[in-house]
Amino acid sequence: MNLGMIFDMDGVLIDSENFYFDRRMQFFKEKNILPGSTNKLDFVGLTENGIWEVLVSEKDQRADLRKEYLAYREKHPIDFKIALRKGAEDILDYLKKKSIKIALASSSPQREIDKMLTQNALAPYFDFVISGEKLSKSKPHPEIYQIAVNALDGRHCIAVEDSPVGIASAKAANLYTIALKQDLPLDQAQADIVIDDLNDIIQIIETYDID
Repeated sequence: MNLGMIFDMDGVLIDSENFYFDRRMQFFKEKNILPGSTNKLDFVGLTENGIWEVLVSEKDQRADLRKEYLAYREKHPIDFKIALRKGAEDILDYLKKKSIKIALASSSPQREIDKMLTQNALAPYFDFVISGEKLSKSKPHPEIYQIAVNALDGRHCIAVEDSPVGIASAKAANLYTIALKQDLPLDQAQADIVIDDLNDIIQIIETYDID
């Protein structure tokens, strides 16, 4: 099938937003510093740089705290095997058997993407992987999706997202966009369709008209 699927990582392939948020808040609590926001929704879909701009407004303090947080994060890593969403490997396997090209386009740092793929043995499924930290413009700018589409030989592509920022990025790249419903009250109205489970993608693929 001459089709490509481009997945976001956090909130889509892995259920990680709660863990990341709690880890950041605990770090600031231990430092006895009030972060710029304690609203989980303010961080969903942002790049690492974007997250830290919300957390700390003052540039020099931000740089120092971020450096300390890197060491803190190494001591408190996420278990990507536990975070992997139910049905994630099943849908990737289905797409591979259908000869549908698969990309991963995430705002997360490359090292976190690599850890997730390695711990869950998912790397062989992906034809292309890109981290937003390598780009000058992050989501909601469409650049990350435009690059992913080109990497999949310019195939007609479908995006799978969760956050308003990610959905806006995919739509700005003129992609049919699937939003995976979340526990958080996210505005996913801009997506073409909202699904409850990753396996719902199968029905969409079976009935999707590329033309």
